[in-house]
Amino acid sequence: MRPAGISAFVRCRNEEEYIVASLMSVYRIFDEIVVILNNSTDRTRELVQELMTDHQKIRLLNYDHECAPVGPGYLKSVGEAPDSSLAKYYNWCMEHTTFSHVCKWDGDMIAIAPLERAGEAISSSDVVLFDGYDVLGEYTTDMEARIFRYDLMRARYVDWDLYEILEHDYHKLTRIEEKCFVHLKLVKKDWLHKQWLSPNLLAARSVPHTGGKAPNPKGIAAIGRRFRQVLRSLLKRAASKDS
Repeated sequence: MRPAGISAFVRCRNEEEYIVASLMSVYRIFDEIVVILNNSTDRTRELVQELMTDHQKIRLLNYDHECAPVGPGYLKSVGEAPDSSLAKYYNWCMEHTTFSHVCKWDGDMIAIAPLERAGEAISSSDVVLFDGYDVLGEYTTDMEARIFRYDLMRARYVDWDLYEILEHDYHKLTRIEEKCFVHLKLVKKDWLHKQWLSPNLLAARSVPHTGGKAPNPKGIAAIGRRFRQVLRSLLKRAASKDS
């Protein structure tokens, strides 16, 4: 029997820009933080190790399998190389936690005050759903079952067309309607000359239900406009190269 509490598992690949801020923002909220490095080549390891000297809740592990990229072709890649599965990776991470509930946390997310409600929520809930703000206002996050009771017979990640998804049969759910984190993905240096396009826009079938509310038609229209803007930009760029 695991003790009551929340273990965060934080999968990291080159997260040096925001990893310290991310871990410090949740240190008061979670009972354990397991950082898993997946072939990082930057200073993420050194920064986490420095934090560990006086932050005893943090542990550091390695996962060396190269994971398939999210997006079209993901499931085919996993079929050809099973060790590249994100679901396998995430389940491995969960198995190295020790508390009753686990949280999928990212090294480019900064917790804000409403997430503190999660600790109270797990006393009566098997799953806690929450969402966050994208710092640039883009559509990069959804209401998601990020905290859930650890039981691999009832909740585990599986591979879907474009990425991994959580499958569970829990019914005691708590939704934190206020935004719980700020998402910094698109202000990393790697995104300096890139344009964001949600992989869900390229899905050939319906995106699996995450526990969030039904999509907002206005929001879907906005995403469609954004998709067309990105497509036009890419076509213009290609045309300029040809000329």
